[in-house]
Amino acid sequence: MRYLIVFVFALLMPLLTQAQTERELLDQLLQEEKNSVEALVLYPEQTRRDILEACLHPEAIVKLESMQSKTSEAFKNLMQGYAQETQELIWDLTRYPGLITKLTMTTGQSDNEVRAVLADYPAEVHPKALEARKYYFDILLRVDELNEQWRRTFDNLIRDYPAKTQDALRQLVELPEVLTLLSDGIRMTVMVGDLYRRNPAWLMQQLDSLNLVVAREHTKEIEDWKAGLEADPEAKAEFARSAEDFAREYNYDDSYYPYDDVYEGGEVREVVVEHHYYHHYPYWFGYPYWYTYPRWRPYPVWYDWGFYWGPGHVLVIIDLPSYYYTNWYFYDPHHHYYYPQLSSHFTRHYYGHRHHGGSITAGVDNWRRNNREIITDEWLDKARYDKEKFREYGKFEASREKYNQSHPTKAMTPTEYLDKNKRQYPVLAKERPQPAQPEKEIRKDKEVMPPVQKPRTEPAPKKDPIVIPPKTQPKEPRKETPTPKTQPEKKAPAEMPKVDKARDYHRDKWEQPQATPKKETTTPKTEPRKEAPLPRRSQKKETTVKRKD
Repeated sequence: MRYLIVFVFALLMPLLTQAQTERELLDQLLQEEKNSVEALVLYPEQTRRDILEACLHPEAIVKLESMQSKTSEAFKNLMQGYAQETQELIWDLTRYPGLITKLTMTTGQSDNEVRAVLADYPAEVHPKALEARKYYFDILLRVDELNEQWRRTFDNLIRDYPAKTQDALRQLVELPEVLTLLSDGIRMTVMVGDLYRRNPAWLMQQLDSLNLVVAREHTKEIEDWKAGLEADPEAKAEFARSAEDFAREYNYDDSYYPYDDVYEGGEVREVVVEHHYYHHYPYWFGYPYWYTYPRWRPYPVWYDWGFYWGPGHVLVIIDLPSYYYTNWYFYDPHHHYYYPQLSSHFTRHYYGHRHHGGSITAGVDNWRRNNREIITDEWLDKARYDKEKFREYGKFEASREKYNQSHPTKAMTPTEYLDKNKRQYPVLAKERPQPAQPEKEIRKDKEVMPPVQKPRTEPAPKKDPIVIPPKTQPKEPRKETPTPKTQPEKKAPAEMPKVDKARDYHRDKWEQPQATPKKETTTPKTEPRKEAPLPRRSQKKETTVKRKD
């Protein structure tokens, strides 16, 4: 009997060891790539299976990424020389499968015949398609050639893989956010593929369980975000004003995304939710270069806000603000000056959900890391209850930005500028991280201390008035002429955390809006600000949200 027990234990030991190793690998993966994995598990089950199948062949992901970089570069080169308005027009048409090909086949046909061709596409894209066919037909022909070229290359690339893998890759091409995530995090892709190869059933079970956990955490965070804003009316009012700043700056056209109004003439009407499929930019052409953040699917403005205006002009929260919005908010110091209570509120929410990886958490965490030179953990902990700290920080960074623009050859880092202007920003100067003290040099015979240098005496810096640099002027309306223009200068994107991309990818594809916004966004009535020494940047033209009749 004893020998039988030993024999059975010897047989089970490798399996137990293997299971333990797989669990350790999964735990390591969740620790290193937690937010990316969480974004992937929130996709439907069939999409998760396609992702796992693709992870079995990480070299295919690398090949696709290499091919995509070439095709997207070719497309951008094709667009060079045309005004950005023209580029936006063509880029938008590429989002509708087969549309450009059909337009190139309408030579010699009347507008009515072309409209018949467009019958299978949403009505909102018809005017743009007719304009492009009339003025930019040559560009459409060349774009169609690029389309056909990448299709042939893609088919040749995947033809040697098993049929199951080919099907998975074809499905993922329609999810460019996923392919980009897998190629950017190739180490994660290799680890997931290894786990799936070892024990596919076990890994699927673990991902199913994680799916439930992440979904519950996300729901809980939304509820906390709603409750927090209700308990902080000042932050709520600033949130509404900042959202309208966001809409004006990005020139949203909500008539392009029609929806039903729920409040008209003082009466609440029956709510009719109309779902829309937000077509993505093609993976092979990439998302437009003028976006400072990966944005594969344009959404209406209220999607990025995470709220809409309900009956009686009541702000109704439906989700967290998007990564696109939080990135925009935290990387402009003017927002922290004009909306300091909102900045503090974001920080309080961050401290309650640091381990989840939502859009607010990622926005605060990335801003925090990028400002380690002057922002300490102690400062941030206090700032969530003291909005004046954020106001001082916003004024400091706006002033530094103005100085660097006026002195491009003598641009200062945050620490350098703070050293020169300590009296103007006393709290930042007092609570900034202290430089590490030099270590003592130890000798066998005695201890030698580093020489003490006499401090330099400098005159107190002059207090110049702070003037906020103006924002970029609004773009001119599209000129109906095919004459090429100079390629607009590309704005250098801010460094984005991988976690931001991961969560936004999920939201872009699967989290469709579940409520209907109002017909017009108007600024909520709030008390006028008592202090505004810094002039606002010039705003782009205000966008009016249209209602679908």
